[in-house]
Amino acid sequence: MALIDLVQAKVKDDSGRLTEAEDYISAVNASLERYSLHRPSELILDVQGAGIHDVNLPDQWVDGFSQVLKVEFPIGEIPEALIADDAWRIYRAPDGPVLRLIDETPLATASLRLTITVPRQEASIQPGDLEAVANLAASFCCDTLANLFASTSDPTIAADVVNYRSKSTEYARRAKELRRLYQEHMGINEDGSAQAAMTLAPAPAGCAGLTHWRR
Repeated sequence: MALIDLVQAKVKDDSGRLTEAEDYISAVNASLERYSLHRPSELILDVQGAGIHDVNLPDQWVDGFSQVLKVEFPIGEIPEALIADDAWRIYRAPDGPVLRLIDETPLATASLRLTITVPRQEASIQPGDLEAVANLAASFCCDTLANLFASTSDPTIAADVVNYRSKSTEYARRAKELRRLYQEHMGINEDGSAQAAMTLAPAPAGCAGLTHWRR
């Protein structure tokens, strides 16, 4: 099932207030952006040297998002020859960012192997994460519906006012629950930080019966 279809099935907007292009697609894109921050896609790409310290970044590089995780040069060594993190940096040249090597000047006949991060698209969602990403997108849609119902009422019909407020509260509750499901699946807290790991250890003195606690 396509991501947008999964989102629509979770939202269940029977009021017809959401539109596919403006609301659902926007929510899907926002969820992919958030998901990319928590679990970016990694690409391994070869780039050519130019006999100088600066090396052009690959076309897949997304300025403002992508990061270099590893720089291998020369390629093919066993074990792999990684350039130390303090021996390169991203330098912002007038024509755009480049990879600046502090000590190396690879020739145009030589290649460097870069591992970089890029945003995820729907096709690159990791197996097992589709449901979580759909939950996040659906939470954005439910937030929108909650706001729409909260700001829409007919003051001349008291029953409608109560109904609108009830729907607004219900969609706000669903949005919160859907976000919780996403965060729980991804192992993150509400502020986006990673959840503390639970470790097993002997109980401290005076805490008989305690078998685990957060460290």
